[in-house]
Amino acid sequence: MSEHKYAELAQKLREDIQTQVYLCGQKLPSENELAAKTGYSRQTVRQAMSILENEGLTTRVQGSGTYVRSTKPKKVATNNIAVVTTYIGEYIFPAILQGIDHVLAKNGYTSMLSATRNRVDNERRILLDLLQKPIDGLIVEGTKTALPNPNIDLYEQFSQANTPVVFINGFYPDLTSPVYVVADDRAGGRMASEYLLKKGHTKIAGIFKSDDIQGHRRYAGYVQALQSAGLTVEDDHVMWFTTENRESLLTACTMTAVEGCTAVVCYNDEVALQVSKILKKHNIKVPDKIELASFDNSTISRLTSVPFLSLCNPKEQIGCIAAEKLLHILENKTEQSVVLPWSMPTE
Repeated sequence: MSEHKYAELAQKLREDIQTQVYLCGQKLPSENELAAKTGYSRQTVRQAMSILENEGLTTRVQGSGTYVRSTKPKKVATNNIAVVTTYIGEYIFPAILQGIDHVLAKNGYTSMLSATRNRVDNERRILLDLLQKPIDGLIVEGTKTALPNPNIDLYEQFSQANTPVVFINGFYPDLTSPVYVVADDRAGGRMASEYLLKKGHTKIAGIFKSDDIQGHRRYAGYVQALQSAGLTVEDDHVMWFTTENRESLLTACTMTAVEGCTAVVCYNDEVALQVSKILKKHNIKVPDKIELASFDNSTISRLTSVPFLSLCNPKEQIGCIAAEKLLHILENKTEQSVVLPWSMPTE
């Protein structure tokens, strides 16, 4: 019963601090005052106050009293980091995860992997589960980052629990000052388009992903490059797809989108490979008749029998930097977001 009483009082005082009944730097009532106000014994009050001090919420100044130190309780370290990406074993993700794991393992942390498959309902299920698990922080690849996210409330709960989150590849602008590590997709879109322009192409189609912010930014770079070259961006030659309809839409609409074009900027290597197969079925050779430019420099682009340019994604670097930033935040260091450049592949 005694334990229940001091835990109950500690929770009440904790809530008062977190809701700013008591402000940071403000002196709390004395043990005698709290005992008189609550009806608890001084020993119960003293035990409750010790809990708050151990959590880092308060500090005791000898001869003066107890003062609010922070509005967020200090967490007991678990050395567990949750890593939530859209996919795990496919495409560029092994390299990203390798970068994350290299940094975490070197610093004595264990990663807990989950994949949303770019579905917000899966993301919600995973986040709800993680809210109940002992973790120190999260590294998250946002799900459908070009769309309003219905799980912002859960990310706010992590913030309230003093559990930091670092985003990779994309982030949610509705969050307050998110920390993220991403590639400069706008510059990448411009770089891929300028490569084709320098090869003499003036009719360049574009195929982009509409539900992830990377697609919007690569399109913006594509538009910038064409307009800088004095060319018109034609809607008939720009195709948008989503996570769910990529294969069916490309199969149905690619030939219409590329009609009259000699080059295509593709959202990534998976799209470029599918486009090249569709063109082959229509007896259009790549790159003789239509040249492709893509993103990620994955094994798809390096091993395919159909050559196409694919910009190098700093994927392992993204993972390493994200993990380093998260660990710095856990050390109470201030961190800033970073945008990394794309690069041309080397021979």
